[in-house]
Amino acid sequence: MQSSIQLATLNYALVIAEEGSFLRAARRAGIDHSALSRRIRDLEYAMGTRIFHRHPRGVGPTPAGERFLDRLRSVLLELDNTLTLARTGIKDEQQRLSIGSNGMILGGRALDAVIEFGQCHRNVTVSLIEGSHPGPRAPLGCTEVDVTVTSSFRSTGGAFELKLWKDTLAVVLASSHPLASRPVIEWSELDQETLLVRRGEAFLLADAVGNGVQLPAIVEHHVSAGILLRLVGNGLGVALIHDGDANRVPEDVVWRKLRIEGKSIQMSSFARWHPNNANPALPAFIAFLRDRFRS
Repeated sequence: MQSSIQLATLNYALVIAEEGSFLRAARRAGIDHSALSRRIRDLEYAMGTRIFHRHPRGVGPTPAGERFLDRLRSVLLELDNTLTLARTGIKDEQQRLSIGSNGMILGGRALDAVIEFGQCHRNVTVSLIEGSHPGPRAPLGCTEVDVTVTSSFRSTGGAFELKLWKDTLAVVLASSHPLASRPVIEWSELDQETLLVRRGEAFLLADAVGNGVQLPAIVEHHVSAGILLRLVGNGLGVALIHDGDANRVPEDVVWRKLRIEGKSIQMSSFARWHPNNANPALPAFIAFLRDRFRS
């Protein structure tokens, strides 16, 4: 491959494969759509083969492109690991990594990932910060976090982004709630309910359901997810949860599928960080996330 191909172009190719659309990939990467198209065209010219083909629903990798992208993911992961070792220096030197979260209700998979990372990287001390919208910092030593795990598609300007997983929302109710006997609940049936959310989750909910959808009465609590669900169990309101975290609800509450006019409510989760962050623990965490949540 020609040396003129930039690393950013290779990352863009992976984003296009994940999004299935040049337009969505350009928005996610913060690059002009035409500039992104030119980069991929130049990459395909340098390789001598087509990477993507267009179809009615967007774009997808060609057979040659699929093989290339699979290999590229492995190469970039290895590069991340190599850079991590180079930047870390002494392997056993204790490092610190701050992770911010404003995920919807229970960040089960995100929390599991953080715990697993800490078990695999004993030389990294991880601190967790919940906030309304914690953003990734640029220089090392600022008060903001190193990396944010969030369900918001609102990206911080200049931040790098890794898509982790996509999930659907469910509603959590007290076991004695009249709707608890229903396997599926329509959003409109919550109009008389009080929706309990944690700090910063109201705007995530508005993003998820879309414009024009009426929200029920919302009460924001500056508490942990566990305390919020205890309030639900005592009949003080209902809450929301990712389907993938449904096995984490306590015994006094139940979760049910949630729909808007028969359609599920999709939410994606992302990791975002600033490329200028000099914390040597950050590349190791990003490489870990990329490997753990690789689709």
